[in-house]
Amino acid sequence: MDATTYYRNQIATYTDAIRMSDFKANIGVVYGAFTIGPAIGYASEFPPFLPLPAVLLPFVVVFFCLLTCLIPRFPRVGRAFFLIKPNAGPDDFPMPADHDETIDRQQTLCVILCNILYWKSFALRISFLIYIWGTLFAGVLLMLGQFSLLPISSGQIASN
Repeated sequence: MDATTYYRNQIATYTDAIRMSDFKANIGVVYGAFTIGPAIGYASEFPPFLPLPAVLLPFVVVFFCLLTCLIPRFPRVGRAFFLIKPNAGPDDFPMPADHDETIDRQQTLCVILCNILYWKSFALRISFLIYIWGTLFAGVLLMLGQFSLLPISSGQIASN
């Protein structure tokens, strides 16, 4: 396998992985949209030590991470090889002069895509970990409230 085929395969793999991370981020945004409504709806049932802003803070962090993950990033690295313009024409994409220039452009594109994928994956991991730990924490609070080990609403505290 020659170098251009290798880098072409790498670029295709990075591009597919970036698309999959975008898909996962979109699913995470939808999951957050469906779970934030009930969290706000049952705000009066929260224990007194858990105010609504504390409950909404993880959602804000998760949405920030997921939306950051969905923003396309085109760094200045390799700007000459990775043209981004609204009115590009055929003349803006000249053929490389030689084989070494082609390999150099493909390597630069691999570096750009690798950096984009790293930060997308990092943001996804943070948001999914917050979702998982938040779901477990909510489950523990529900179990404690179910077994009357934790006062669920402020009305129960006032009556005791």
